[in-house]
Amino acid sequence: MPLYLSCCFLVLALLGTSIHLVHWGLAELVMKTLPAAFLTVCALGLTRRRFGLWVVLGVGFGAMGDFCLWIHYQYADLIGVAAFLVGHIAYSIAFFKDLRCTRTRGAVIGLMVVFMVIVSAWSALASGRALSFVEMTALFVYVSVMGAMMAIAVLHQSPTWLIAAGAIFFVISDAHIAVRQGMPPSMRLLFALSGYVTYYLGQYLLVAGAAHESHALQDETT
Repeated sequence: MPLYLSCCFLVLALLGTSIHLVHWGLAELVMKTLPAAFLTVCALGLTRRRFGLWVVLGVGFGAMGDFCLWIHYQYADLIGVAAFLVGHIAYSIAFFKDLRCTRTRGAVIGLMVVFMVIVSAWSALASGRALSFVEMTALFVYVSVMGAMMAIAVLHQSPTWLIAAGAIFFVISDAHIAVRQGMPPSMRLLFALSGYVTYYLGQYLLVAGAAHESHALQDETT
């Protein structure tokens, strides 16, 4: 991704993260949504030749999820989670090509799966109550789809490691949400900030990696 676009995103990401430290009023909704929305526009111009619209949809639904999870209206949280779920599916379709399994990639996927299982168990226990069948099913579906996206991104044969790293950071960012529920109040702000950093980094790396791969393949064909 061009340096000037990366710098613009960094500024937007810092502003988006600052909403946990400074009260910006109604501007917080825009500041929360703008980083992923900016990446959506970048993906539209930089990745379409290689990945079509799938990467655009992946980060675009992330922006929709950011919007819904911040407005706190009835059913907005559910819609936000569903948007991120669709985003994971879009990323999975985008990177489901040129897959290659090696020992290193298999080990990375295995470690991340163990990590996700531990975090999911922590989330269920930290809720302080028995989850209903519907809640358990929703958790299983979301974690499974996110895990599949991560595995596909790691297995995707690419001239850059950015795509795999982005998927891993995306998983880590979601883990912050689950772990934060069981943290003492004094630690929740730190986990919120760390979660934002890993989320923005994950989205950026996915788009930057897709852009780099698209550009590299374009150079090979010219």
